[in-house]
Amino acid sequence: MNAKGMDAKNEFLSEIVKSGEEFLALLRETSGLVAYYRRLLERYELDTLTGLPGSNKFRDHINELKDSGFNIGVIFFDVNNLKYYNDTKGHYAGDLLLQKASESIHLSCGINTTAYRVGGDEFVVIITNCEESAIESFISTWLTNLEKLNQRDDGVNCSVAVGAAFGSGEYKLGDILKLADERMYQDKRRTKEHNEGINN
Repeated sequence: MNAKGMDAKNEFLSEIVKSGEEFLALLRETSGLVAYYRRLLERYELDTLTGLPGSNKFRDHINELKDSGFNIGVIFFDVNNLKYYNDTKGHYAGDLLLQKASESIHLSCGINTTAYRVGGDEFVVIITNCEESAIESFISTWLTNLEKLNQRDDGVNCSVAVGAAFGSGEYKLGDILKLADERMYQDKRRTKEHNEGINN
């Protein structure tokens, strides 16, 4: 091969190497972007403290269920005494309180059941395509799980107010959510009044 042919071959090989390097750089950049967007998606969907789906995912689920026609069970939870633990024992204890509540709820979930952390100390469980008895069964299992978790020697006794509602046939999902929320706050008030009666 003459010198001119060698130069052309070297130039061709050089272009291949250059293209390969550019491709690898693009691949690395793309992989980085994929990982970045995956992290963003996880942050959008999951609550970092408890690992449960968060409020964004809850709203997505509710929007999907609006016209589904499924029977639905809704259970609202509100952790008691979070401010007390944060103020007297520190935020680590407060986080532990929330994690214990979250774990008790997560352990109780079965088929067609999803739990969400929707606020600082608030959780919601949605049970789809169910009978009303599924709500009572869930709450019974949850209370058992919470009692077991409270036996841990960690200085945190988790108390949670709960309220539930059931929808079947023709119903407005917003009304079911509102009723469960109201019942949860009724339970919270009863617990507070009971504790005040003990302390007086």
